[in-house]
Amino acid sequence: MTTQQIQCIITLAEEGSFSKAAKKLFVTQPSISQLIKNMETQLGAPLFDRSSSPIRLTPVGQAYYDAAKKILSTERELENRISDINKLKTGTLTIGTTPFRGSCMLPKSFAAFTQQFPGVKVDVITANVRELQALLLSGEIDICIEATDFDPELFYVEELATEHYYLAVSKENPFNDKHKEQQLMDSDIASDSSALYENKEISLSDCLDESFVVLDTKNNDPDITVDLFHNMKQKPQITLRCCNIETMFHWVNSNLGMGIIPDTLIRFGNFKEHPIYYRLKEPKGCFGITEKKIVVAYSKKHFLTQTAPTYINLLKQLIGQGTWKF
Repeated sequence: MTTQQIQCIITLAEEGSFSKAAKKLFVTQPSISQLIKNMETQLGAPLFDRSSSPIRLTPVGQAYYDAAKKILSTERELENRISDINKLKTGTLTIGTTPFRGSCMLPKSFAAFTQQFPGVKVDVITANVRELQALLLSGEIDICIEATDFDPELFYVEELATEHYYLAVSKENPFNDKHKEQQLMDSDIASDSSALYENKEISLSDCLDESFVVLDTKNNDPDITVDLFHNMKQKPQITLRCCNIETMFHWVNSNLGMGIIPDTLIRFGNFKEHPIYYRLKEPKGCFGITEKKIVVAYSKKHFLTQTAPTYINLLKQLIGQGTWKF
């Protein structure tokens, strides 16, 4: 059933006259007559009883008319739903991120978006980095927010912010007694105090005899501790491996080893007790190892609805205002 056939039979049935229907549709009367005749030939039955005035639908015509009205109604409903989706009155946005970012860094952005677009459902999926990339490729999530590398052949990537890494040492560790002038408190990092920029850096060459807690690389990117020591042509003394950055923080705080912690965890982790922090001196000839770009990524092969770029723009505004945490 074509759009022309739908419009023709509905208009003719409601006007009760070929001439009136032709006038309303801005076509000639012979063209409508020929279209109806062709339809009747295809169906093998008349659609209209032409012996009456106004003309009336036959039982077959009535069935055809009812179906045409349903199709037209469905088309209008589809147009309205698409319009609502485009205007963000309805829809779904599925965001992938790691548990830490999902629980501590991004909730305020979720709340702000939901308040602005209450008809859009926001789903958040938390997983490790490798799982998130697979979900992004399969289309199970719309966007991913993380500090990792994404293959530019497969993903579009937009930078959101930069996170910096600090050496974290338990307050119980004797290492702190030798480096009092270089120490930073969590408040220095959270408030961007002058000490954050003025205190001298710690070289990992001073930590060759110290033990470290690192991330398990099976489910994560290469650990930054291993990378830094590798660039010094050294290997860290690893006592424990953990599956996420929150566990590393607690193990470091319990003096199970030193760790290298991002400032996002320090700022947004909502921890009551913190270790001592130190600025890190990067190995000679290296640059940018102690900082990572937090990015939003989305797949090049999947259609991105209007909900995603709208959320991304909102998130960028909150980051710019320094208010993307709780």
